[in-house]
Amino acid sequence: MSSFFYNAVWLISNDVIVGTAFGVFLCENNHGLAALLRRTVENIVITWLQHALIWLDSWPAGLKLNTELSRFYSVTFIYLLGLWGYVLNQVLSYLPAILYAIGVSSCAGMSMGISLFSDLLFLFTAHIHACYLISATVYHHQLQTLASLWNLFRGRRYNLLRNRVDTWDYDIDQLLFGTILFTLVSFLFPTVLAYYALFAMMRLGTVLLYASLETLLAFVNHFPLFALVLRLKDPQRLPGGIYLSSSSTSSWSSLHVKNQPIPLALIFGAYGRMGTLLWYHYNPIRLLSSIISGRYLAAIPHAIIELAE
Repeated sequence: MSSFFYNAVWLISNDVIVGTAFGVFLCENNHGLAALLRRTVENIVITWLQHALIWLDSWPAGLKLNTELSRFYSVTFIYLLGLWGYVLNQVLSYLPAILYAIGVSSCAGMSMGISLFSDLLFLFTAHIHACYLISATVYHHQLQTLASLWNLFRGRRYNLLRNRVDTWDYDIDQLLFGTILFTLVSFLFPTVLAYYALFAMMRLGTVLLYASLETLLAFVNHFPLFALVLRLKDPQRLPGGIYLSSSSTSSWSSLHVKNQPIPLALIFGAYGRMGTLLWYHYNPIRLLSSIISGRYLAAIPHAIIELAE
């Protein structure tokens, strides 16, 4: 129990020391960092996205999208970006003061600064999240429609009560109507896919940034610093078990009980569990599957990271 207490004291002390140094750096360079951050935000999350939408609306790489639907997507998203760009422009004018406030708050600990930067990231990318939700909802519903029409052409129907696909006899009118719907959805699907792919990639980048901040925050809050230093300096003070050692001479033999230090793998065991959870959640195959199927891309919940620790 004492090792956990001293480890917590060490972590809090180092958190405050590193946070204070980081806070002083932010406070002394808030204007330069604010100018750099403002240019980055305006160029990437506003201007670049608007140019990408205009590029998609002009038949990119010879891909002929549906003109009317593409124009609707482009105008709608550009309007949303412009609206949020106006809001961000008002917020960014106070960015030096915001960074100065984050620097002052970081004196309470580096974890406080990381948490505030995570909130700032959410503010800068809220419009990307909204556009992603809109495009992902339309894309997911179109996939479901295509799957239902595929079952119709095969003479099958999904049974909700038994959660399976059963055979079914359709009328000629139903088949004709399904053919018309399939043709309509098929011609519109490339346009929906193009805009969904753009915002899915932007959302993926945002989620990975959140993952980096959450991992860094967990590292700062729960790194076993005291136990690690004690293990390297005086391993006998961290017993992990005992073992017997025999010694003998010409006249007698004896057994000695010796202390076995706790292994490093056990000290970092919680990080192994956390790494497993992070790898499962951010597995490239899983992320790619979520993007293809239109499932929501979410950052790993903070409660799961706390549970792993």
